[in-house]
Amino acid sequence: MAKTSTKEFEKDLNLSHFTFENLHEAVFWVNAEGNIIYANDAASRMSGYSKQELTAMQVKDINPSEIVADFGVFWKQLKAKEHFTFDAKHKHKTGYVYDVEITGNFIAYNGEEFTCSIVRDTSRRKREEELLRTISEATSGLVGQDFFEALTRYVTLSLGIKTCIITECTDVDKTRVRTLSYSKNDKLEENIEYDVEGTPCKLVMEGKGTDLFIPADLDKTYPLEAGYDSYVAVPIYSPSTGDVIGHIAALDDGPMRNEMNQTSILKIFAARAGAEIDRLKAEEKLKIANSELEKLLAESEERFKDLFEEAPIAYVHEGLDSKFIKANRAALRILGLRPNEVPYIYGKTMAPDTPDAQRRMKEAFESVGRGTDTSGVILELRRKDNGKPIWIQWWSNPDVGGQFTRTMFIDITDKVLMEQEQARLEAQNKYLQEEIKYSHNFEEIVSRSKNFHKILQQIEQVASTDATVLITGESGTGKELLARAIHNISNRNKRPLIKINCANLPANLIESELFGHERGAFTGAMERKIGRFELADGGTIFLDEIGELPVELQAKLLRVLQEGEFERLGNPKTMKVNVRVIAATNRNLEEAIAKKEFREDLFYRLNVFPVISPPLRDRKEDIPLLVKHFVKKYEGKMGKEITDIPDKVIDALMLYNWPGNIRELENLVERALILSPGNTLAYGNWIPAVKTTGSTGKPAVQKLDEVEKQHIISVLEKTNWKVSGEKGAAKILGINPTTLEARMKKMGIERNKQK
Repeated sequence: MAKTSTKEFEKDLNLSHFTFENLHEAVFWVNAEGNIIYANDAASRMSGYSKQELTAMQVKDINPSEIVADFGVFWKQLKAKEHFTFDAKHKHKTGYVYDVEITGNFIAYNGEEFTCSIVRDTSRRKREEELLRTISEATSGLVGQDFFEALTRYVTLSLGIKTCIITECTDVDKTRVRTLSYSKNDKLEENIEYDVEGTPCKLVMEGKGTDLFIPADLDKTYPLEAGYDSYVAVPIYSPSTGDVIGHIAALDDGPMRNEMNQTSILKIFAARAGAEIDRLKAEEKLKIANSELEKLLAESEERFKDLFEEAPIAYVHEGLDSKFIKANRAALRILGLRPNEVPYIYGKTMAPDTPDAQRRMKEAFESVGRGTDTSGVILELRRKDNGKPIWIQWWSNPDVGGQFTRTMFIDITDKVLMEQEQARLEAQNKYLQEEIKYSHNFEEIVSRSKNFHKILQQIEQVASTDATVLITGESGTGKELLARAIHNISNRNKRPLIKINCANLPANLIESELFGHERGAFTGAMERKIGRFELADGGTIFLDEIGELPVELQAKLLRVLQEGEFERLGNPKTMKVNVRVIAATNRNLEEAIAKKEFREDLFYRLNVFPVISPPLRDRKEDIPLLVKHFVKKYEGKMGKEITDIPDKVIDALMLYNWPGNIRELENLVERALILSPGNTLAYGNWIPAVKTTGSTGKPAVQKLDEVEKQHIISVLEKTNWKVSGEKGAAKILGINPTTLEARMKKMGIERNKQK
């Protein structure tokens, strides 16, 4: 292979430097002392400092965030992870503080350590998100003229500009527009109509439409816009045709900076405005259609009948008691009715017996009974032919004589189901975000115990199936850890693992947590709640402390396990789910069955694949590994580094029987780190005392050296006094053979003396 020439190498080097300097992201090289060694042009532009000024500064001079306040701790974290991204704040040379996202990369070069940090300014994005949230909250739930007026007012307030207009075209050539809302100086002005010729609006309206941003000197280019210095606008498209039907424009009497991302914000609300304009036009067409129908009725009953029957929108004539008089073909198709059933149907009976559906139906007909038009009411119904749920948007106009009401509706079932699915996903996401707040080390099962490895082999065997697993064992043995391991290597690991602790919730709330509830299902149920089983659909649910589940709920849980179905509180509709169940308990469920505290049939349904989580006293060979693991877990949080764990500390911990299991060990290690002043895990009074039985038969406390000596002799006798090797005493005790020999000499342990 030909060697790279000097010119080619220099060319590559120059290209690398050119690329580095022309990146849009700021790049900082920082050494282990926090000094800025190098920065590119983007870093200089972002911070306001020259390169020379930056290289004379430290990170803390431009980054006042807490994460780098103690740079030594930050450096240790970066060095351990080598690469991570975090949010922070930078201070500009002029004094203002702005949001940034930093990706730190640990690099060792020529014997020195550096971080090459990529910094992105996120202040604009966060400002945009805040603006969108403000405007969205202000306009949510509004329609028609109310929406347009609220939108223009909040655009002017949020962007800090003078004027905002929303227009629609008045001719097919798009040469003339009229305003749907016109807000100026936080006041609504009278709507106007004007020609776009000679205005920047013309560019926005032409062809397929284009975004337009003029940051300054607007009136110099467009004299008709006298008094305004800047302009930004986006076209409004019809969702149904894709044509430009209007535009949203914002104008100000001063220059406008694009840092607020006005164009992107206006585009979002232009889409909503387009949908609203289309809806109003459709509503207007419906009103015209109704008017035409009334005229045709007066002229010819036969002509009306044809139009009524063939209309693409569902029409129903019904009495004020909701009894059907007439229904066209579209209505029959949507409601699942046959023509001969119409005279015997009451619309109210098609609503399901749920609080929310009944309330909506009642309010709608109360409005009709008062002689008030109802516009766009959403009702939940059940099809007459198969009972499937449907949702309709319902408009009703009471007859002048007060004898019946003329109703039209459209089928919006697909839209509602999509919104319900979105709500379910949002609830699932909220749950998972809350789960992330907790610290789990489920990806690091720490063990070299042969007993525990047998448990892991069982987990591997059952994980690929959908079998129900019951994990038993004492508190603190890591039952949840095993449940997460089963889920993580199962075919369901792309879906969530949903957890609920049956002992932590009051009995009256567990059913709602498991199965969810409807709004108004009980006192305090202010809104619909999606239960844990519904959230876990397609994934796994972990029922911790299953032995504490109230007996009255055990039958419902058994039904879910057997049939995969349940009902939300306050809703008779049966829901089907596909959920894998893992349960855990520290109770003896067979004793609970004998005491009538646990259902026998539920126990057998849960105990398909039992897994016993062993106590720490039965896997003491894991103690050295666990101690090191917990030391690493907590030393970063406490800002210290433990480099030495004395053998006598491990030996002392190995002698203790750990009634609190791994949880007790973790808490003790955390306490030990607090009490240890240097880099050594200090031997001290945090080590638990070892209790033995004296000659009196009562518990007594031995001296630690005595217990250690007896333990070493006991292990030596089991190995026939073999010290080293795979089956030697040193291997069993978890220490080096030379260390064991030194201990034996110090304690006077010799084989011939023990015979």
